[in-house]
Amino acid sequence: MNELIESMAAAVRAGEALPPMPEGLTIEAAYEVQEALVRAVAGDALAGYKAGLTAPAGQAQFGIDHPLVGALYEAGRLDSGAVFAGGAGVSLECEMGVVVDAAGTPRSAGPVIEVPRIGFSRREDATGINLCACNIAADRIVTGPQSALRDDYAGLSVTLTRDGDAVLQASLDEALGGPVPAVAWMVETLRDLGRPLADGMLLITGALGGIHPAEPGAYVADYGVLGQVTFTVT
Repeated sequence: MNELIESMAAAVRAGEALPPMPEGLTIEAAYEVQEALVRAVAGDALAGYKAGLTAPAGQAQFGIDHPLVGALYEAGRLDSGAVFAGGAGVSLECEMGVVVDAAGTPRSAGPVIEVPRIGFSRREDATGINLCACNIAADRIVTGPQSALRDDYAGLSVTLTRDGDAVLQASLDEALGGPVPAVAWMVETLRDLGRPLADGMLLITGALGGIHPAEPGAYVADYGVLGQVTFTVT
């Protein structure tokens, strides 16, 4: 297993295809692999955590019936206005990001674009268990402005455009019922897994409007009163 984790970490760092995944992993074993992988890739340099497979359609696609949590690499944090390359397996997700303290109490919330990269080398490896093991394809995030946490995000939405053309529009409470209940679930799950929280960590709460390929172009993610995130994919 150590050899597998070293090979996975090298692939994540280089942006290359993952090695073939082992058969028969349980969800418990997958989270153990994930923890070791994250440590090998980033050590303690974490930006926070992510929720993944929060939509029933995505869960069905990957053969599981529950959402997942993974870690965000500090080295993958980008600011609004960033320019980065797309490529095979690279996608875009509009999300809400909540900054918490060391106890997991929310302090603020705002727009975040996740840029995951699914790097399985074999089609049969694309399962929810394996996705958990590879840290839910975590790669980069593009962060926008933070503002005071609201009790409810119903009625607020995000619109993503590429070169002025609409890519998606979605409600901000689409993933796990909104940022507040999503963070509560994430914090409880992270505690059950024994994952440490630190003051100022960012928790991103799941894709809003689905997952979209990172096609080249200039993007604007407009979250209305919460602000915008801009970025360019080359």
